[in-house]
Amino acid sequence: MRVVSSIMAIMFVVCVTLVLAQTEKSQEEEQMKTTIACGKQVAAHVDITGSVFNDVNLSGSTFENVNLSKTRMHDINLSDLDVSAAQIGGAKFKHIGPPPSKDGTQARQRPVIFEEMQLCDSSFTRVDLSNVKIVDCNIAGMTIDGYLVTELIAAYKSQHKENPTR
Repeated sequence: MRVVSSIMAIMFVVCVTLVLAQTEKSQEEEQMKTTIACGKQVAAHVDITGSVFNDVNLSGSTFENVNLSKTRMHDINLSDLDVSAAQIGGAKFKHIGPPPSKDGTQARQRPVIFEEMQLCDSSFTRVDLSNVKIVDCNIAGMTIDGYLVTELIAAYKSQHKENPTR
């Protein structure tokens, strides 16, 4: 009878231990699943790899020494964004500009500035480059619709020697 009582006591202790361990694990999981509250937040030395942000307002935020490699962004307002010292090799920019209105027209966006960048070997396809200014840039090997830009400029300059427009 004592053996049965001892076994019952051990089984009870094991069950209680398992229940407590499961409760402790559930509490840890709940802490991991909590969402960030509204208001200003500071995240320093944090790894939130694989996180998902939906309907989030990050206007006025500062990101310093942040790894966003392989990040996917869609329907993002980056107006007045200031990016410096960034690596964008392999990045893809598509459907950039104001969203089309209900009638399908698209308003002109404010000018975008690219300074001191390395865009060699990049492609621009179906891009509105109207009124774009390319100043003091290395255009060696650059083509537009298959024509070398350096040759186009040379041909233009030879035809307009008296009255160059710049």
